[in-house]
Amino acid sequence: MCLSTVYKNEKTPENEILKNVMTITCENGFVTLTDILGREAVVEGELLRADLTGGTVVLRTKAS
Repeated sequence: MCLSTVYKNEKTPENEILKNVMTITCENGFVTLTDILGREAVVEGELLRADLTGGTVVLRTKAS
């Protein structure tokens, strides 16, 4: 199972959005993240980078 930690704009601890993310959906300028417990976070922005072997995803957000 590949789970990721998602960050806004850059990979730093203070920019962490959600851990253990199992699904990412991008639609109409919004990114919806869902973790293994079913919690969701919706972020206005776009996918910037995904390192699936490293388990990290970075989103470019509209507002920090």
